[in-house]
Amino acid sequence: MERHRRNSAHRRNLDALETAFEVTGRSCKEAIRRGNRHEVDSLTKACALILAATLEDRLMVLVTSFYFPEYAEKRVMDENSIFERWQRAVDEAFSVRYGVPLRNIPDRLDFTAQAYYRGISEVLGEWIAPLFSIRNSLAHGQWVVAFNETRSAANNDKTKKLKDLSLWRLRLLKNMLDHLERLIYDLAVTQYAFERDFDKHWTGLDAARRRIENGKPAEWEQMLRTRHHKGKWHRKMNIAREARERRAEAT
Repeated sequence: MERHRRNSAHRRNLDALETAFEVTGRSCKEAIRRGNRHEVDSLTKACALILAATLEDRLMVLVTSFYFPEYAEKRVMDENSIFERWQRAVDEAFSVRYGVPLRNIPDRLDFTAQAYYRGISEVLGEWIAPLFSIRNSLAHGQWVVAFNETRSAANNDKTKKLKDLSLWRLRLLKNMLDHLERLIYDLAVTQYAFERDFDKHWTGLDAARRRIENGKPAEWEQMLRTRHHKGKWHRKMNIAREARERRAEAT
């Protein structure tokens, strides 16, 4: 398939995935309101799968774009994992933007460019790599207990991460990764926007990251349930009031 056709196909896939995450997220939120833990668990894990797929397709949209060199795309796709492909795409983009040979990234970047590089790479390692580790467990049917690579023993660390998944966290993670993807897109594609808008995007990214690290998803879920029950009570009261008014009119 020609490169521009592949890019168009990846964009259509990405649009469908973005819609799928929002639709599944709304269903999960409604299940939280109703307190249906089985539905919440299943829909949360479905959201994690979709979010990882969305991030994978965002990479494909980037590396098949007209602005990303085709030779660089081939090197990106030679990497084994999605995390490694994202990191390679970042390396390639820094090499082109700052005129530094790929083998010398990041050591020969200037101080400011190295700071940009370190920040982006840290987010890739701390947040993207774990997301795809969870995705791999879910894709292999490990929705309750995760196993090691040979499936000879349970992986307690991965199992805990599966248990700790929450819609609250995934929504904030998506927000954070939206800012990261925008940074990488600006790095690879634009002439001036990367340096100009870096602080703005980084501020949004860091705010989402701090909310993930310091927030309390259980309190958010309890707030949704409380509002749901209050809404049910008010609807019940309104129905009773309307019934009394109808009886009064009838007499």
